[in-house]
Amino acid sequence: MNMHVAMNTPAGRLTVLAALLAGLSGSALAAPADLVISHVYGGGASAGATYNRDFIELFNRGSEDISLKGKSLQYASATGTTWSSFGVLPETVTLKPGQYFLVAGNVQSAGADIGAIDHNWAMSLAATAGRVALANTTSKLTDATENTIIDLVGYGAANRSETAPAPAPSTTTSVQRLAAGCTDTDNNAADFTAAAVFLPRRSDTPLNACKPSGPVVQEIVATCPTSLQAEQGVGTTALLSARDGDSSVNSIVIESGGVAGIGLENVVAASGAGADASATLRVGASVAAGSYALRIGFGNNDGQSASCSIAVRVAGQLTIPQIQGSEPKSAYNNTVQTTQGVVTALVGSGFFIQDQNGDGNPATSDGIFVFGSSAGVAVGDLVRVTGTVTEYTPSGATRSYTEFKDIGALTKLGSGISIAPTNVEMPTDLARFEGMLVRFTTPLTVNGNAYLGERGELTLSAGRREIPTNRYVPGSAEARAQAAANAANIVVLDDGIFTTPTTIPYLFADGTVRSGDTVDDLTGVLDFGAIGGGGAAFKLQPTATPRFSRTNERLPAPQVAAGNVRVASANVLNFFTTFTDGSDAWGRTGQGCKIGSTTSKSNCRGADNMAEFVRQRDKIVNSLAAINADVVGLMEIQNNDDIAVGYLVDQLNGKMGAGTYAVVPKPAATGTDAIRVAMIYKPNAVSLVGSALSDGNAINNRAPIAQTFKAGNGGKFSLVVNHLKSKGGCGGSSGGDADSGDGQGCWNATRVTQVERLRDTFLPQVKAAANDADVLIVGDMNAYGMEDPIRVLNAAGYENQIERFVRPNGTPYSYVFGGESGYLDHALASTSLAAQVAGVTEWHNNADEPEAIDYNIEATGQDPYVANPYRASDHDPVVVSLNLAATYADVTASTTIARSGITLNRVSGKYTGTVTITNKSAAALNGPLQLVLQGLTAGVTLDGKSGDQGGAPYLTLPNASLAAGASVTVTTTFTNPSKTSIGYTPTLFSGTF
Repeated sequence: MNMHVAMNTPAGRLTVLAALLAGLSGSALAAPADLVISHVYGGGASAGATYNRDFIELFNRGSEDISLKGKSLQYASATGTTWSSFGVLPETVTLKPGQYFLVAGNVQSAGADIGAIDHNWAMSLAATAGRVALANTTSKLTDATENTIIDLVGYGAANRSETAPAPAPSTTTSVQRLAAGCTDTDNNAADFTAAAVFLPRRSDTPLNACKPSGPVVQEIVATCPTSLQAEQGVGTTALLSARDGDSSVNSIVIESGGVAGIGLENVVAASGAGADASATLRVGASVAAGSYALRIGFGNNDGQSASCSIAVRVAGQLTIPQIQGSEPKSAYNNTVQTTQGVVTALVGSGFFIQDQNGDGNPATSDGIFVFGSSAGVAVGDLVRVTGTVTEYTPSGATRSYTEFKDIGALTKLGSGISIAPTNVEMPTDLARFEGMLVRFTTPLTVNGNAYLGERGELTLSAGRREIPTNRYVPGSAEARAQAAANAANIVVLDDGIFTTPTTIPYLFADGTVRSGDTVDDLTGVLDFGAIGGGGAAFKLQPTATPRFSRTNERLPAPQVAAGNVRVASANVLNFFTTFTDGSDAWGRTGQGCKIGSTTSKSNCRGADNMAEFVRQRDKIVNSLAAINADVVGLMEIQNNDDIAVGYLVDQLNGKMGAGTYAVVPKPAATGTDAIRVAMIYKPNAVSLVGSALSDGNAINNRAPIAQTFKAGNGGKFSLVVNHLKSKGGCGGSSGGDADSGDGQGCWNATRVTQVERLRDTFLPQVKAAANDADVLIVGDMNAYGMEDPIRVLNAAGYENQIERFVRPNGTPYSYVFGGESGYLDHALASTSLAAQVAGVTEWHNNADEPEAIDYNIEATGQDPYVANPYRASDHDPVVVSLNLAATYADVTASTTIARSGITLNRVSGKYTGTVTITNKSAAALNGPLQLVLQGLTAGVTLDGKSGDQGGAPYLTLPNASLAAGASVTVTTTFTNPSKTSIGYTPTLFSGTF
């Protein structure tokens, strides 16, 4: 309620005013004030705000100067019972007639700067609902002092206002007094509008005099809808009204835009000044479909006039197939139409309806989505809907989706009606069925489950979709055709709620749903919208519980042909013993991870804290124990010397037995990234030959590492572990590193350079150090099977063992991305080693599993984590079985071995004897030949031995070979301090130990 300051207010008015203000709203009983609140904006502290401050604009609408001395601004929440804050206005300021004064809050981070202000008050106004008062007091208002209020503005859902609250503003709109601040009828609803916020006026804004002298002449204030939506054949009505505070509104007419069937009824003139005049605008059932721009005029008994504009839209009734049409976009886009159909499904943002009969045209959909509230409708209802046809294009989509919005009328015509689902066989053009109730007649395969926990989504296709460059050369016609086929072979199973589910849907009794599992007779309505990971797709909102089958069983361990050495490549998904919260696996705090020359907890990856780390550790240990390889190449382990890898070995040995695994000591260079590659091995199965090597060239921020191993039969091979530059993180990429669209992603040129250096520099170094050509290249190459980096190595003679062993049995893959499968994790063997590869497999314990079951602790109501080997990483391990050729053979059976007696040389104290070996076979025995003294008496040592084999000493015979029938004699000398009887079993081997 507006009023003058106390000294100008008639006696006796204060009691009335206080009583009025104590209620939920006031009434227009007080004379309008000269000093008023002309503009209020409370969105300045909100995200998306237009301006960076809340503000209140004051205005002198009178004809005399007004001092701000003794006055204050006060604020209360929309439903508050007390005034929560106030700010005293500067006492030295006097406003001239028509002068504004800007009071603003503190500067916020969002929004544009409003520029200079007249006065600062650290206000914090609500953006959409609240109360602001201008009071003739410098103290906070109380019930007893509310009679000092000069002007009151309640907006939105405020429980106090002048007569009725002003419309609700927002972060981008403000409450604005009409006529630039001059209008004041003591009715906030009539005096203010909520419109796009403009730059506020200040004391130096040009004066805006409202009344040169005498009383204010008030204007006609009309209340009209801005638009009116009607349905052809039904029609509609709307109430119009107007009032004038100092005159009587006595006429309401249609000034322009009227047509037959549109008219005014029940026109009632105002009963006096300040009273309402009213009329009913009727749009008849006979009015043709179309848009009509009406102008309604109002007049009063003082000769004043006002008008309002109403956009009348009359919707014609079309069938759903007519609205959908056969083109990508509806011919009725952005028009108001009426249609009817049976409700087939309710979802979080609206409902689906479908024509009862359809038009029999397979090119036009019979269903459509109605966006908005589904209140009052149920599945099976026959409804008539009037609204705007629109083409909705989700973020990242390349096509639109026809739907209804801005529903103006919804009429229930019947209930209990069923619609039979339309049978669909994939792959097909799903656009023909958008909005329809459908049933997929063939089993669909789960191709992706990455967003099951976050969005309740599963990516489905007919069969498993293979990444094109996993099979075909990038950019080739075959690759392009595969990409097109993949794009046409996808539907996303959603859960109908469009928010993060509190309970993860579609999980089997064992707590997972795997890529490769299938679902039969899937039935639901076909939606279209944004999907997890970006982009958009057709989405099936189920109307019957999906029926899944476990067609991709979990294997408890990898299955691979037997050999004598098992090698694995395992990406351990950022296994860090230092966590992102700055603590570590030993309970220390204030720790960090190193990248280049910087050490910070922000450089850490993987587990956020100890609780997550224990979960991650247990999954990885269980996974590696099940693989049970003799040698393991690791990727994505913390680059902190051998600390993280050493911790992992300790945990493995705790599960599998002391000494089961050991760390291959790191080479000098491990790269400059926070993660590195590493190796562990079983000392009882293989031994190290020399030290580990690495290539610390600047092109390798994750340096490749090589180590040569020797098996129990003497066979050697060198393992080279790699982790090439990632496909993602495209910022800064250019030239050959930019995404060319051929499927290889970003940084392809860098990956090619990395493998060229591997081919030309590092691999020759490894072979030379080992004096052996048998090399196995493994690791996360971040390139699929037929991409450039892999083909560079193939051309250099390194054979793709996954293509050799896995491809013949099905699609090879170790990674699932975007609902497509391929292998980034490789096993490439040199020509000499390839003949010794017995088998290769990928153990699908990770890539097929949902992210939702990994070690991360999410802020949801469900935790599906289990300490098992599944989803230990996002990559599947690759397991290679080697059948290394022995470097020696037992040829004892081809000889006769005669030993002389052993004599003691009393001078030297040594015991000597001879051994004569005769080749009794018909062929020469090729050397080198090794005489092994197996079971030599304990405490006796063989002098001058050439070495030990299996704990027994041996002598290398002087003959390079032994011809058929030929003999050779060697002398054996022993040290025997206990003077015991000397015994042993002589055996002859051909080859090198």
